[in-house]
Amino acid sequence: MTTNLLSAIIILSVLFFGTVEVWSSSIILFLIFSLGLFWIFRKEYLHYQTTPTDKLLLSLWVCFVCYGLFQLLPLPSFILKLIAPTSFELQTFYSLDSNRSMSLSLSPYATRTELLRTVAFFTAFSVALHNFKDKSNLTAFLKMILVFGFVLAVFAIVQKATWHRGIYWFRELTVGGTPFGSFVNRNHFAGFAGMLVPLGLGITFLQKTREKRILFGFITTIISVSVFFSLSRGGIVGFFSGITLFSVLMLQSRGQAKKIWIVGLFLIVLASYLMYLGIDPLIERFYKTDVTGEERLVVWAATWTAFADFWFTGSGMGTFMNIFPLYSPPSVQSIYQHAHNDYLEFILENGLIGSLLLTGFAV
Repeated sequence: MTTNLLSAIIILSVLFFGTVEVWSSSIILFLIFSLGLFWIFRKEYLHYQTTPTDKLLLSLWVCFVCYGLFQLLPLPSFILKLIAPTSFELQTFYSLDSNRSMSLSLSPYATRTELLRTVAFFTAFSVALHNFKDKSNLTAFLKMILVFGFVLAVFAIVQKATWHRGIYWFRELTVGGTPFGSFVNRNHFAGFAGMLVPLGLGITFLQKTREKRILFGFITTIISVSVFFSLSRGGIVGFFSGITLFSVLMLQSRGQAKKIWIVGLFLIVLASYLMYLGIDPLIERFYKTDVTGEERLVVWAATWTAFADFWFTGSGMGTFMNIFPLYSPPSVQSIYQHAHNDYLEFILENGLIGSLLLTGFAV
């Protein structure tokens, strides 16, 4: 039951234009928290044995959420000046009362919103961590998401071939963008589809019969084709990175190392599809790329400069848009809501403390 509900939430988050608007974000957050309550009241977590690693992961997440709350906590001005001098200078500059209590976050509203999302991610992760200890639940979940990914990939390719300036052929974008499939940005689609490809290969290897291996191999191939058709350079680089990591893990597995040739066969079939459908737009997309002219490189440099001033505590979760204009060079004319680099944006907003917590979780 929980597996089906989690799958439904993920599918809806994709269908709702990638959940980038307030109404869609609100619905998905409500559904995730409802799933968490449902999971707790049914006490499904009692069916699985919690390992020390699980406890450590959950403890780090709790610490990170507590750190987000700490960023919102009103602190005496002398304490803020001691641990976050740049935040103190900015807040006193724009404040009439330099002795008032101040928070680490330069935008408490943005931090509260981001913290709410963080708790939602934590809830979904906790449900998945316990529910997917059962291999049958994990396999059923992956199959469901892969079938949906296949349908989405076909839809995205068809929509691109019959483009009429609207997602689902009726929803036109009002603030620009490069939509693909149900997403307002092709990079978002490529990121989602790119995560499915290694999982699809894994499910293909697990099948007992040749027919099912062919079926899931075909599904994975079509999803891969859609990544290339999105013309997302980052998505394509991510695709090859995922395939490379998948291959390395296979070679390290005694039982699967001999099947590495299947990955090569998969790439040959994929290349054949792309050659048949045409790769000229893809070649042109990379050919016109000028690394030295990429504005995002300037944005990354400015973000790193900002991090140097907020290196210990960060500027506050979700505050990139508030702090970046202070460090943006004159050559950057656009308004950047994000740094287009999750790592740089994270360390700027969360500082050394938050980065250590995230690094520990990843390790």
